This record gives sequence, C-alpha cells and structure tokens, in this order.
Amino acid sequence: MTTKASCIIPVYNEADRVSRVLDIVVGHELVDEVIVVDDGSTDNSRAILVNHSGIRLISYARNRGKSFAIMSGIQEAKNDIIMLVDSDLVGLHDANITSLISPVVENRADIAISLRKNSLLIYKILGLDFVSGERVFHKNIIEDIGALACLSGYGLEVFLNGIIIKKHLRLKVVWWGDVISPRKSKKLGWWQGIKGDWNMIMQILSTLTVSDILYQMYKMRTLRVR
Repeated sequence: MTTKASCIIPVYNEADRVSRVLDIVVGHELVDEVIVVDDGSTDNSRAILVNHSGIRLISYARNRGKSFAIMSGIQEAKNDIIMLVDSDLVGLHDANITSLISPVVENRADIAISLRKNSLLIYKILGLDFVSGERVFHKNIIEDIGALACLSGYGLEVFLNGIIIKKHLRLKVVWWGDVISPRKSKKLGWWQGIKGDWNMIMQILSTLTVSDILYQMYKMRTLRVR
C-alpha cells in the first residue's frame, strides 16, 4: 500500500495522555503526516507538543472547540485520506492504526470508524459507535470544509454521519478491543465529569434531534461493509 493518511489530532488539556498517542501515530507506515491542533490548552499540553518531534503543530490562544480544530487540520492536510484520532486514547497500538486506515486505502470502504473497548453497551450491541472520534475518510467527501467552523463542539461526528448517509458511503466499523477513551469522570472528577457529559449531550442535540440520532444510527448500520 503506497497511499498514506494525514492524521489530525485535536488536543485540549491532555498532557497526561497525548504523548502516548503521538508515539504510536508518528512514524506509522500508513501515516504520512501528523497535524496536532492545540485548542487553547491551559495545562502543560503545549509544552509537551512543542518538544515532540514528527508533528506539525497548530496552536490557539483560546479554546475554539473540536470541530474548529479539526477544520483547521483538514485545511492544512496535504493528503486526500484523512485520519482523525482523539488525544486521550489509552491502549492504542500500531495495529489499531493499520486496521482503521487499511479499509479506505485498499478501497474496501469509503470511511472507517472505530468501536472501542469501552464504547457504550448499546453501541456494542448495534455494532456501531456513531459518535466515535476515530475515523478515516477521503477529504473530498466534505464539500465545504468551512462549514465545520459553524458546528458545536461535539457536532462534528453527527455532521460527518449525515454525509455518510447522504452519499451512501461504504462504512467499515473497526473493533478496537484494547483501546479505551477515558470517561470525563475519570479525567475531571465525578461532578465535573457529569457536567462534561451533559454538555456533550446538549451539544449533540443542538445539531440533531433524538429522532434524527436514531435515524442516523439505523441508516449507518445498513451501510456497513465487512
């Protein structure tokens, strides 16, 4: 396989975890460049990123939100294939990166999405985590990259889901059985975690209604490929 991906990693206060993610992604045989967007971190994240080799760093003085950070990364990416990876993943290995990129590179799918070890039980039953942050796709499926700037912080995933459904894209769900994305309660504490989860739900619902979410989940399941 000669085609490689541009990997975009948004970072906001992930000093404790981001280095381990970068160590896996940087230098991977299917990753041509790693673009890290420091989205106004107030912890030690930027100092860590500045000293990490093999990345292109974009930094904002204030938090602009995940969707804006991803938009900035896509605009800077030189490759057609885009890989999105969250900066807080635990247990990530080279094989996970390979398994997510390969279906798109090999034209077995138009987009690949991860299903992690600690994805919600309902997502495991459905075989699809429709808000997973780990995705690989061709840049040109997004006709207007600037539209991402108008999305709420957690609206990116459901926006991309809408494109998948509209364009009838072949969707590969990739099982990441050793990878977890820490709950907000673990990262922020119990009370702040509840507030963070509630904020995430509200931002998703500002993009889609509950019925729209159910529709997305149903339609995306019908587009899955093996």
